[in-house]
Amino acid sequence: MPAVLGGALVALFAASLTNTIAGIALPTIAGELGGQDRVAWVASAALLTMTAATPLWGKGADRRGPRPLLLAAIAVFVAGSLVAGTAPAMGWLITGRAVQGAGAGGILALSNALVAGLVPARDRGRYTGWFGLSFGVASVAGPLAGGLVVGAWGWRWCFLGVVPIAAVAAVLVRLAPHRVPVPSRTPVDYAGGALLAGALGGLVLLLSAAGSAWPWLSWPSVLVDLAVVGLGAAAVVRELRAADPILPPRLFRVPSFAAAVGASFLLGAVMFGGIIYLPQYLQVVRGHDAITAGLLMLPQIGTMIVASVVTGRFVVATGRWKVFPAVGCAALVAGLVMLAPLTPATSPWWLAAAMAVLGAGTGMAQQVLVLAAQNAVGPGDLGVAGSAATFARTLGGAVGVAAFGSVIASRLRDGLPGDLLGTPEQIARLPAAVAEAVHLTYTSGLQLAFLAAIPLALLAFTAVVTVRETPLR
Repeated sequence: MPAVLGGALVALFAASLTNTIAGIALPTIAGELGGQDRVAWVASAALLTMTAATPLWGKGADRRGPRPLLLAAIAVFVAGSLVAGTAPAMGWLITGRAVQGAGAGGILALSNALVAGLVPARDRGRYTGWFGLSFGVASVAGPLAGGLVVGAWGWRWCFLGVVPIAAVAAVLVRLAPHRVPVPSRTPVDYAGGALLAGALGGLVLLLSAAGSAWPWLSWPSVLVDLAVVGLGAAAVVRELRAADPILPPRLFRVPSFAAAVGASFLLGAVMFGGIIYLPQYLQVVRGHDAITAGLLMLPQIGTMIVASVVTGRFVVATGRWKVFPAVGCAALVAGLVMLAPLTPATSPWWLAAAMAVLGAGTGMAQQVLVLAAQNAVGPGDLGVAGSAATFARTLGGAVGVAAFGSVIASRLRDGLPGDLLGTPEQIARLPAAVAEAVHLTYTSGLQLAFLAAIPLALLAFTAVVTVRETPLR
């Protein structure tokens, strides 16, 4: 079991690392491959396919077993990494990132499903802490490793470097016993999966591109919006009628499952917003380089790691889970309230304390909500339940990052001329008075984003505290 757990953790680390390491390399990539207007898609393409593919991987695990599906997801991830790392042009790089994201979505969902099929629910709490540790280490290692790798070997190794890590994960995962679920006579609902993937992919596309690639009030936005609504409605109708749906609507009639999935969505919006935009504040406003900004994120990542491990141990010891996401969501509210009055002159100690509170809240909630979702369903739905909670968190992150980014970008467009919005290095070279105006405008946009996140954290807290706790099996 330790080797299998190690394989799942290594795979999860590789998949999580690619979401944070690529951001540091984007300026270098744009300079070498060109296509500055498409550089945002290097990040968005992976997020889009990751969100759309996650429930499909989870359903496959319930039909075929998690081990072969996790190995397949690792293979897809490696293929995408190789395409991205050897890309001769921006289009190839974006394609590779899309394939990489599809594999990463499977890894994120199936790592939990693999352990869930081998470990009783109560003992599973010990492993949720390790999953949180893997995610936290990848989050802080991404900016640091990205800065070092780009400087030493070039941006391509941000993608090629995860290939040997994924290969090690595959070797360890193969040691897991292959437990074939009870065969189902109903066919896989491929049509429902395609409709669901199209609707979710269109939503992420709309949130990522509208307002940047094209205006919100334009015919591309309207067409994508109509497509999302149409595909979403068709997916709901199909899932209600299908004999074996990809994301069974009956599960959402279970209060514990619905609350865990809903809270995961809200948690993802708040969590990814902090991970993405606080490093930008440290670089754009505080003037730190990428490596220093990554180090200054340690209070948030460190408390997230510690809280994940400690929470997992307490769940094992007590068999109780509800108190941890409840306290975690309350901590998220407190951390956001601390960050809402952020200014360029905010004390570094206050900023570190606020990030530490955010990290602790995330660590107590994120993996326990996956555990709660799985515990609320039967053994035949473990894969789809875990993937649903992971998928909700990823989708929440996509929505949060896009929405908060839109708030910040709107504030920048309203407060500054476009020629002042450059890289952190370019902003640092501006005259002092002009640079101060940029700092104030960016920080005011960040304040609005944190204020907008407070109601989301409150809703997550409400979702958790209002549901009846189900004892861990």
